[in-house]
Amino acid sequence: MSNFQTILIAIFLSFAVFAVLIFSGAIKIGQKSDAVQGKVVIWGTFPKSVFSQVLENVNFNNDNLSLTYEQIDKSVYQQKLVEAFANGEAPDLYIVTPDMLLKNDNFIYKIPYTSYPLKTFTDAYIEGANIYLDGKNVLGFPLVVDPMVLYYNKDILINYGIVYPPKTWDELYNINNSLTKRDNAGTISQSMIALGQYENVNNAEDILATLLIQNGNPIVERGSEPLYLSTLGSDLSKSSISSLESVARFYIQFSNPSNSAYSWNRSLPNSLDMFTSGKLAFYLGKASELFKIQSINPNLSFDVTQIPQIKDSPTKRTFGDIYAIVLNKKSGNLSSASSVASMLSKGDNASNLSKALSLPPASKVLLSAKPESNAYLSTFFDSALATQSWLDPDKNKSDLIFKEFIENMLSNSLSIGELLNKAQNQLQLLLTK
Repeated sequence: MSNFQTILIAIFLSFAVFAVLIFSGAIKIGQKSDAVQGKVVIWGTFPKSVFSQVLENVNFNNDNLSLTYEQIDKSVYQQKLVEAFANGEAPDLYIVTPDMLLKNDNFIYKIPYTSYPLKTFTDAYIEGANIYLDGKNVLGFPLVVDPMVLYYNKDILINYGIVYPPKTWDELYNINNSLTKRDNAGTISQSMIALGQYENVNNAEDILATLLIQNGNPIVERGSEPLYLSTLGSDLSKSSISSLESVARFYIQFSNPSNSAYSWNRSLPNSLDMFTSGKLAFYLGKASELFKIQSINPNLSFDVTQIPQIKDSPTKRTFGDIYAIVLNKKSGNLSSASSVASMLSKGDNASNLSKALSLPPASKVLLSAKPESNAYLSTFFDSALATQSWLDPDKNKSDLIFKEFIENMLSNSLSIGELLNKAQNQLQLLLTK
């Protein structure tokens, strides 16, 4: 081998090792350095006032770097991204949730495991963050988690001598007679929990996703051909009925007047309105809804706990949005953008973002330092560890699939077999478009 070849190989090996050390955190790229430089533009739906505070620290520690953040309204975020990519005006980095991964698959720069080792990623982030792995590459740098949790009205529980909120779904049967109040005409004036209907149950799709995930159904799996597979109609547990049928039958019984779990019907207000008015004992919502609940009714006496689990289940699970920052593969400053993404997802920057948003971080190290002084955040941290998500191809259209399934179950308009096949085929069609 010539001297030139030896030198060339040594240079390539040095770059490879340097890249691995950066992504693993062994090299502290958050310190002042000329290696991270130029302009890096970030888009997201987080409030600009919150995210800009975190960026100030990164800018301060990197003299030659100019970081800017643009807040986009959630309702038009994906549309704005598509238009920006088409016009060559897309940001260097942008923040996504798992339901945006399939829509942005062609735009994301995927980091191969040779540059960002799989073990480094799985050691750094919660298990649910593995949704940002595709078997060969890292798709994004996880930031924060917005898990489904159980809010509860403390006054209602105290009034009926209930010391602790339910830890399992089965416990709801035992307390429904105390918490759900009906007059002689059957009109519900106070409800235990909002389940069973779809239109007036806030987060209905996410509640069903939670139940499916707790039953071991990932809803969508990565395959080979086709690339993504719907598991809605699959019998993954090898039981006599599919997990979707089991989940749906459990769900709709809460709106069946002849069932002991009856606590909800379609004539009632939206579940969030019912809870904030003090007439709903338990509300299934996202951690991010905390401030909204407080602002609607500052006098409401409530607390939050982890979402109920299946009885005797060995593993706790809930659904949630796991936010990550991804790279635009056509960024004009890909090197600095990747360094910035890494910096934002760990250490003080990730901790500051978590505190500013009042959402738990995706980092295992940061989750180990639970904020015991804040009861809400402490619960959110515990829930984050149990959070899983799924590869939703289209949030609006999948919501309609779940809605149609539940409403047809309630009306008995189709057999359960027909409903399962229809839901399975509808979701698979979305995955192959």
